[in-house]
Amino acid sequence: MGMQSMFKKIRFSTSFVIPALNEEKVVEGVVRAVWETVSLHLETFEIILIDDGSSDQTGQIMDRLASQLSRVRVIHNTTNLGLGAAYQRGVREAKFDHVMMLCGDGGLPAASLPVILEKIGTADIVVPYMTNLAVIKTPMRYRISRTYTSLLNLLSGHRLRYYNGLPVHRRALLEQITITSSGFGFQGEILVKLLKSGCSYVQVGVPGAETTNKTSIFRVRNVFSVTATLLKLLFELIRFRRLEVVPVRELASSGEAH
Repeated sequence: MGMQSMFKKIRFSTSFVIPALNEEKVVEGVVRAVWETVSLHLETFEIILIDDGSSDQTGQIMDRLASQLSRVRVIHNTTNLGLGAAYQRGVREAKFDHVMMLCGDGGLPAASLPVILEKIGTADIVVPYMTNLAVIKTPMRYRISRTYTSLLNLLSGHRLRYYNGLPVHRRALLEQITITSSGFGFQGEILVKLLKSGCSYVQVGVPGAETTNKTSIFRVRNVFSVTATLLKLLFELIRFRRLEVVPVRELASSGEAH
């Protein structure tokens, strides 16, 4: 009996968007681990790799992976557009009902995916949060993250544990909102707007990992990006109009669903 026959595969179709910038050392391992995991658990999926203007071999590695792995394709950005813009391009290219971003540096290990995938279809949004956030971030980054979460909870009126994770969204809902942030804070913008529209969500705790070291410049740039996102959100929510959300038919029978 093969390994796949031991699992009842999840029927909800999902597009995975994996952007990467200069991750030649880790991107192949990340993509192969994701592909193996989702192949085992999902009936219908695609993986969209986005080379966001890399100057190393990231793009070539992605092309090779697409030629070797089924249901994998590559988009090359000629210049670096930023994480949020790369994600939005992936959403526009996505074919399936649900969309999840995964980072090319392996920040969310493939081993953490099964419990997230099991929740697809139980709510409009599946919101992962890192159970080991205080361990994988420096003390300063952890404090900034907690402050950011508190501010966005104030804006959304909810009590999410984490806004900069990697949620699974219904693609139809993403297509109804305008995402103005192209930088690091775009996931927070998406979540606040969908939550303000009455979308349901379920939170899932998973361990995270950091497989690449980010420079201090990268972190400072992220702080500016997140600050800009917060200011934009404050302005936009003043005039924000709720979406006409069609509720999910199948609600979670257990777990932290809202």
